Amino acid sequence: MALISWLLQEAFVLAKNSLVSNKVRSLLSLLGVTIGIFSVILVFTFIDGLERSIRESVQSIGGNVIYIQKWPWAFGEDYPWWKYLERPQPSYDEWTELKKRMDEDKYGVTFSVNIFSSSDIKYNKQAVSDFRIIACTYEFSKVRGINFLAGRYFSTSEFNQGQNVVVLGYTIAKNLFGEPSLALNNEVVYNGRKLKVIGVLKQEGKNIFNSSLDEVVLMPYLFAAKFLTVKGDEVNPYIAVKPLVENINEDALISRLKMEMRKIRGLKPREEDNFALNQSSLIEQNTKGLFSVLSIAGWIIGGFAILVSAFGIANIMFVSVKERVSIIGVQKALGATKLFILLQFLIESVILTLIGGLIGLLLTVIAIEIIQPYIDLKIQLSISNVLLAINISILTGIVSGFVPAYSASQLDPVESMREV
Repeated sequence: MALISWLLQEAFVLAKNSLVSNKVRSLLSLLGVTIGIFSVILVFTFIDGLERSIRESVQSIGGNVIYIQKWPWAFGEDYPWWKYLERPQPSYDEWTELKKRMDEDKYGVTFSVNIFSSSDIKYNKQAVSDFRIIACTYEFSKVRGINFLAGRYFSTSEFNQGQNVVVLGYTIAKNLFGEPSLALNNEVVYNGRKLKVIGVLKQEGKNIFNSSLDEVVLMPYLFAAKFLTVKGDEVNPYIAVKPLVENINEDALISRLKMEMRKIRGLKPREEDNFALNQSSLIEQNTKGLFSVLSIAGWIIGGFAILVSAFGIANIMFVSVKERVSIIGVQKALGATKLFILLQFLIESVILTLIGGLIGLLLTVIAIEIIQPYIDLKIQLSISNVLLAINISILTGIVSGFVPAYSASQLDPVESMREV
């Protein structure tokens, strides 16, 4: 251990001397490693942030939820898209019929429409515009999964009676009342109607699919249907089905939903489905290709920089070997083995590339801090990417330094001593 410790210390001192004595040459060589590590790790950090955001967004809309809609989320290359235009939208009556056919103890089945409001929602002199209304059935809270800051969701009786109760998203409640929890049990006015606030949702934050409930007003579908347009493509109606128990066979559930919807719509055996069964897993599958392309791009950009830097590091090491030929001769004369000489120069090469890699990581951290305020995507340097940068730096040092180190270990001690 003492020998290894001395060897590392000696290699570090020699690497430092090489950097100090050949500042410009060393800087240009390390620049390649720095740029390469910076490029690769920055791209991978963005990919990690994007994957995390997509995963969280998928979880927010329901990781195991099946959506019955007019339009599919994934299109085939040659499918005649105009056929989708002829499809009917899922309806409240179809939800009622499907719910009868499904076991309520095993499945949550909800019907919802999205209405982008053109009117303000008001409380005293405060008003909020540009928000979304989700008119939904009672089961929405079971399927979507929502968390309350204060209050509750509307009950079955409130839904069935079409009562004027609403649940406010965090941002809307904050803009109207200052403190979101103060909205509870107060009345807001929308479209000339007074609505009692029975619940306020916890803040979810933005996500990549814009499915956050922070700027949403939830109201019973039967109440919204009294004075709002709840039919047509513009409100994007959908039926969502979620297993409420574990170990449900997803393929079997999809097959059953397909069969039930065909029966409800009276489709003949040879007729095509006029509805789509969408799953959140499709989103993750469709984005895998994008992540692969981005990863390849990161490796290509960073790979060229690292390759160039490897030649530069090799050049530094060859020069270092040439400048220390006499010292190598003395070391061999005093009993130093070939392995000792090889490791001495190899460690020096690794230290040089590690310095470049650490600078690249530092630049990555700085870049993230600069970029983060201007994008909605949350990105952070992970331990795995730090380890990746260190491993790439070490591997580059070994590859670029092996040949010079090997040539140094093979020098004849007598011939080397003549250089003294």
